[in-house]
Amino acid sequence: MKALPALLCLLLLGLAPACAAEPDAPQSLPILYDQPGEKYILRIDNRRYQVPYVTKESVVRLLSAANYPRTKLRFDEYKRSLEDKAKAETVVNRAQQNVTREADRVNRLRRSLEALRAQLALLRSQPNIDVRELQFLQEQIRNTSASLAAAEDMEAKAQANLEKTKSTTESVFQRADKAREDYVKALDDYEKPLAEIRAIAMTHGTAL
Repeated sequence: MKALPALLCLLLLGLAPACAAEPDAPQSLPILYDQPGEKYILRIDNRRYQVPYVTKESVVRLLSAANYPRTKLRFDEYKRSLEDKAKAETVVNRAQQNVTREADRVNRLRRSLEALRAQLALLRSQPNIDVRELQFLQEQIRNTSASLAAAEDMEAKAQANLEKTKSTTESVFQRADKAREDYVKALDDYEKPLAEIRAIAMTHGTAL
């Protein structure tokens, strides 16, 4: 029973990376609308607020600090890296499927060869041996052995191709990880000024 919690923990750890949410696209910059009087309109998070003009200079400064173009550029680079990663994963998966198919073929031939050898041993243990059946089994064993050797060679080639494919696509996965890291950092830097603008709207403004 003690092994069950440990196994569950391992399963959860294995699922964690797959369940990690991908970062969203950066939201659009807030928009300011001038109007007569002492208040202007600030639109953020698809909501509008009437905010005193005395806060406008701070909001404009925060908008400049947000640097939407740089964040959008990092996001576009990240999306392109995901497309390249998906293509690389397809190539790797195809190579892995080839290895699995060849390995299954090798296993089937090995089982067949073992069964034939067991039949031959049983036949030889009989008091009266049918020579023709003996020759037939020996021929089947030779043919299956040859097929197994060829299959093992194909499996080795498929495995070598898989390793080569992984090696050539490794840089694609690394670039995707780096692009994600760069975008997450840029998004975090972008959202900090927006959070301050949001606080100004909610603290000093009136929702419309």
